[in-house]
Amino acid sequence: MKTLTLPNRTGLIAGAVVAIGILLWMFVSKALIIVAALGAFGPGILREFGWLNDHDEYQRQAAHRAGYHAYLVVGLITAVLASFLSVEGQVVENPPELVRSLLLLLWLAWMFSSLMSYWGARKTASTLLLVFGSFWAVFIIASLVGGDPGSDPSLVESIMGVLFGILLISIFFVPAWAAHRWPRITGVVLLVAALGLVLLFYSGGRGGALPWTTILLTNSMLILPLLACGVALIRDKEEKDD
Repeated sequence: MKTLTLPNRTGLIAGAVVAIGILLWMFVSKALIIVAALGAFGPGILREFGWLNDHDEYQRQAAHRAGYHAYLVVGLITAVLASFLSVEGQVVENPPELVRSLLLLLWLAWMFSSLMSYWGARKTASTLLLVFGSFWAVFIIASLVGGDPGSDPSLVESIMGVLFGILLISIFFVPAWAAHRWPRITGVVLLVAALGLVLLFYSGGRGGALPWTTILLTNSMLILPLLACGVALIRDKEEKDD
């Protein structure tokens, strides 16, 4: 059985830089996405130039294989988007947001594939669900505490917001706990939850409340981890101890 090996010092620093960059992008300035990019792509560039030698042969092979998977996934998504824009005559109202979505998809596809090769489906799904659940918990708490200066929500709206936040966080944390015990059932639950969120955001965006680029970016950060973990758990083979 594969053990949950913690990342080395470079991986921990890179992960912290990515997390800080995302928080700066969300709460300070959109231009600070470059900070997250340094954490996501910087170590790999240094390794390819031979200036950083912190990976063994197996880790290098897993990273290169993950890069090919990211190329396939994001390349296909980009081609589908290009065809959709041409056929429908859609105009990209917010090009930077679309670029950020594709960058996020590229990084998530690479990270998920590389961790799958190293940890296996159950440990990877459980870990990623905890990480993304914690991220969304921080975001929801910050939104509830900060609020919108121009709005004055009623008590019912505030309670509904808190309940929705708890529900959203539980979609990550509960499956993270159940992934090791009932992987296939948990995978089905994750796929159902991802489909429900897709329908929720689609119905909200279809009425003009949200541009499609915003829906794509939100889905990338919220729904893609659920979808990827769900598919991996359903396809997971029975793990056996050595």
